[in-house]
Amino acid sequence: MQFKANYFLSMLAILILALLISLGNWQLDRAREKQAILDLQSARMNLDSIDISTLELTDNDLRYLPVKASGWLDTSHQILIDNQVKNGRVGYFVLTPMKLNASEAVLINRGWVAAGTDRRLLPNVALTAIDTSIEGKLDHFPSVGIKLEGADVLLESWPSVTQLINQGNVEKRLGYRIMPYQILLNKIEPNGYDRHWVPMRMGPEKHHGYAFQWFALATAWVVIYFVLTIKLGRKKNG
Repeated sequence: MQFKANYFLSMLAILILALLISLGNWQLDRAREKQAILDLQSARMNLDSIDISTLELTDNDLRYLPVKASGWLDTSHQILIDNQVKNGRVGYFVLTPMKLNASEAVLINRGWVAAGTDRRLLPNVALTAIDTSIEGKLDHFPSVGIKLEGADVLLESWPSVTQLINQGNVEKRLGYRIMPYQILLNKIEPNGYDRHWVPMRMGPEKHHGYAFQWFALATAWVVIYFVLTIKLGRKKNG
């Protein structure tokens, strides 16, 4: 057996190996991020609710914080976030603005409702406009991996349908400011829909599995490189 490196093959092998290892490390980073989210949710699960008026909502570290809020439900201007899949069914998240004062509101996520067979007909999410108090948890608005052009545009009618919440677009339609967080309505609160809140669709264990696959491919690629190089060395000396 004779090992004789080929320059082109060696450079190709190094580039592909670096790519495979970087993909594996990226998946490990994603797993750590997901685990941090789960740890944060667990740590804040049993905290007492804090009045939202006492919080500085420009803080980026408020996710899953239990809060209570009081105000007037602007039920004439509800928002449906489209393409939300639950148990294999497509539906909407129902967001209802709660006016905290004359110029500011927070969006209350009242849960998930299924879409009908005719997507032109929206689900009935009507609710009486009342002054009320609710409790829930702060969260970011739903996001997507790839943002398509126009995904954050709201339809002209009410309830207005969109695929993504763009704070500026929503404020323009409503005519008042909204806070940069939504409130996930607690399950025990009235006037809600399916509220099985989950922090993520794919947990850290999936990313660990993907990382293992990338590292296994990297190992296999190293073996293939040495096998091909040895064969080339034999041919040259044959």
